[in-house]
Amino acid sequence: MRLPGQDMHLIHPLNTLSIKRFTGMQTLSLMTVFRVAVGPAMSLVPASEKFLTDPDTGVSKRELSKLFNEQLRSLKNLSGYAAQLQSKIDKHWAESVSLDSEHVEMGLASWVFDTLSYSMGAVFWGEKGPFEDALFREQLRVFIQNLEALRNPVTFLVPRHLRSARAYVRESLDQAAVNNAYGLESQGRTLFNRLAALYEAHGVPPAGFTDCHLVAIVGLLSNVINIMAWAMCHIAGDEKLKASLMVELNAVVEKSHSRSSSDNVLSEDQGLELLLEINQVRESCPLLLATWYELLRTYGDSPVARYVNQDSAFDAQYQVKKGSIIMTPIHLHNCKDDIWGQDADAFRPSRFLSGNSSKVDADLIKHLEVFGLPGMHQCPGRYLAMNLVVALVAKMLLSFEITPVPGGTFSIPKRKETMLGLPATGSDPKVLVRHRQGIRSVHVGFENVRPGW
Repeated sequence: MRLPGQDMHLIHPLNTLSIKRFTGMQTLSLMTVFRVAVGPAMSLVPASEKFLTDPDTGVSKRELSKLFNEQLRSLKNLSGYAAQLQSKIDKHWAESVSLDSEHVEMGLASWVFDTLSYSMGAVFWGEKGPFEDALFREQLRVFIQNLEALRNPVTFLVPRHLRSARAYVRESLDQAAVNNAYGLESQGRTLFNRLAALYEAHGVPPAGFTDCHLVAIVGLLSNVINIMAWAMCHIAGDEKLKASLMVELNAVVEKSHSRSSSDNVLSEDQGLELLLEINQVRESCPLLLATWYELLRTYGDSPVARYVNQDSAFDAQYQVKKGSIIMTPIHLHNCKDDIWGQDADAFRPSRFLSGNSSKVDADLIKHLEVFGLPGMHQCPGRYLAMNLVVALVAKMLLSFEITPVPGGTFSIPKRKETMLGLPATGSDPKVLVRHRQGIRSVHVGFENVRPGW
């Protein structure tokens, strides 16, 4: 397959032998694919080129992979991150939808983006970083969800507001990196501070930091944000699914009364405080877990692609030239009728439930192909993503009533396709949001979090 200026070699994902040989090649680079695919759209500069184009087997990439795995797969870190994220999410929600407000009209997808970019940015970059700025978060959404449009080589055909968003984001990240604004004073070393130290250790000049940070932001934040947006769109658009999820959650939640106090004397009831434990949710809410797996099956269909760093022989038969890209569309695994049924094109979480719907079908989950290929670097954030999305869906449903705008019709958005990562929603459905009556707060505990996705 040949795209303009780029040789592409496709491997059928059901060809097990070829896939095994693909994963065993030593001259491949993931980040170079990123640079080739969206480098012009992001305005990546020469200062970052060497670091981003080193092969996956190189020292810098091995250390980068080690850092991400240490920070994102550690259960201790996961529990700590979850607590910090929850605190920031509570603060964001208190500002966007006050407890005593009537219905607030908002775009569902943009609200999810703002909530998660604010909270994840504070935790992984730092509380004094650019993610505290609401305009930065909005411009970031416009920028990274329109990379395909920004790839247009004819500059004047790219809408001005997209170019302005890109410039604002890059300038904000430049300034934050120069000021070393990673929250060291209050938080200690954050993930992005550790990344900056790694870039510097491997010779990336300061002019290249923003490029490297942008790649990490897209990889770390956008996939979680996009799958969460799809989750809430499907739930808001399906009253039966929403009601069934509420039945599950109400069966496992612990309730206590919140009371205001003055001079150590309890006064009026301030509403219920709800407590969930993430492991209990995973054990006792099979439909919620099934919804997570159906989201992965439906939207986690990015192809696995690698750039070839030097001329190579594939299968002792084919010569693959330096500069070409090898790709396998693994999503074909996720839409086979003989595995998923005749309605494989439909979004139906119940397909992942066992016969009596009391648990998730573990055998069916094994057929899912997401997070990369075994034998290659798989997504180090998969544990964090699973626990965060499941917890946030539960927390959001128990905290808020989310309904379509009266007089309008709620429809699931079309996909906004991208070469890399999960697709964004193609539109921003309008909804009405208000706090559930009598609910003061919802807290999800992560003290006993376990691995797995």
